Amino acid sequence: MSIDAALLEIRAATDEVRTVARATGDSSRLGTAAWLDTRFAEISNVPELRAAARDALHLWGGMGSFSDVGSAEAHHAVERLRLALRRALSWRLVLD
Repeated sequence: MSIDAALLEIRAATDEVRTVARATGDSSRLGTAAWLDTRFAEISNVPELRAAARDALHLWGGMGSFSDVGSAEAHHAVERLRLALRRALSWRLVLD
């Protein structure tokens, strides 16, 4: 997987989290989506991507945000994001 592909998937997953959060009035996940936008905005190499993914998994996942969902749509969105962040940690990640 390339850095660009990983970033595209993280950003798409973040957009899905934001969409579901808006639809359900979940201000916490809206804030998380904004934080993720900022954290992944200026990534240009593998170490930066991995550090950002670790930060996101630690800070957001550590608060139970990946397990505390109230609908199938929210579950899909947060699971997609979790998987995208985990893939960004892969040793198979390569520079484009």
